[in-house]
Amino acid sequence: MNRRAFLLLATAGTFGSALGVNTLMQQANATESRKGVLTMPATTLYSASDNPAGGHFLTRLDLANGQMQSRAVPMRGHAVLPLTHGRVLLFGRRPALECAVVDWQKEISGIPATAGRHFNGHGCLSAAGDVLFTSENAYDEKRGVLGIRDSKTFQHLGEYDTCGLDPHDVQLMPDGKTLVIANGGIEQHPDFGRRKLNLDTMQPSLVYIDAASGKKIDEYRLPDHHLSIRHLIATADGNVGVALQYEGDLYRQQPASLVAWQDKGGDLQLLDISPADVALFNGYMADLAYDPRQQILAVSSPRGNHTSFWSTRERRFLHAHPLPEPSGVSFLADQQQFLVSDATGGIHTFASTYQPASASLLHHYPDTLWDNHVVLS
Repeated sequence: MNRRAFLLLATAGTFGSALGVNTLMQQANATESRKGVLTMPATTLYSASDNPAGGHFLTRLDLANGQMQSRAVPMRGHAVLPLTHGRVLLFGRRPALECAVVDWQKEISGIPATAGRHFNGHGCLSAAGDVLFTSENAYDEKRGVLGIRDSKTFQHLGEYDTCGLDPHDVQLMPDGKTLVIANGGIEQHPDFGRRKLNLDTMQPSLVYIDAASGKKIDEYRLPDHHLSIRHLIATADGNVGVALQYEGDLYRQQPASLVAWQDKGGDLQLLDISPADVALFNGYMADLAYDPRQQILAVSSPRGNHTSFWSTRERRFLHAHPLPEPSGVSFLADQQQFLVSDATGGIHTFASTYQPASASLLHHYPDTLWDNHVVLS
């Protein structure tokens, strides 16, 4: 299906088809889960994982009884997206030429990248749930794109330009009409693996586009072009939190901050932190989750071996707690706790509070190396 046919479907109502109340509620809960906020009691955790021998898996964990099930996948995974009918989509870690669709009762199937593209680790669904958007790199053309696919058959329908290089995370905003994209700004090519080819000239950006047409709505940049915009969280109020990774020389200077926040309709602003505190994170932030009641943002730093907590109300860093390579983060609204995985197999919880609080170990699996993201359902 070409782009014109895709746009005709969108105009005809593919993105906004009428849904029953129960379906809408299920999709709302699933959307909140993908954003790192779970409003219903969590029962199951999904995450990419590795084992000490280097095997790659999609893992699901029953949080109540600790029972775990893993399925081997052909590539290292990154973000996870639950689909309908018990299927789970595992996005390949950049630069990936495939993603994996896991049905726990059937064979694993793959989604190949289109010619001249590779996957960049993330994706999201349209408001109606029928269209899948995937962050991709058009490497020979040196531009970022969102792949557009049917969410049931994964047929490729077209693509949008992300108006920047290296799109990584992408989220659907709560209006159901707007996509927010983290353009990391880094040029890459599969011939060079994960090598970064343009650090001197990189230009990260936070871009909003119309989900039905691909038209750019707005674009934001930070003063320091070495702060790569990597991961996002979009709140129910339309605010956006950003986790950053510093591509400058840490031996010469520390970045001003590694977390940014944007109130709906406002500017993208770095959250305040002292030079001594920002040095804890070794220039690298990964996953993030949000407590809307306390207005606290939790962000993991696997390279800094700390989980950090930030006040979006006061626009500042609060405190950090050491963990061995903390990875995925989600918020358990019913318990007022953040859940954090780590690279040694630990699953921890932290109370959501302005005061420092120690981690509580919930489960531990010594042979499981959790990857950067967790999804709860």
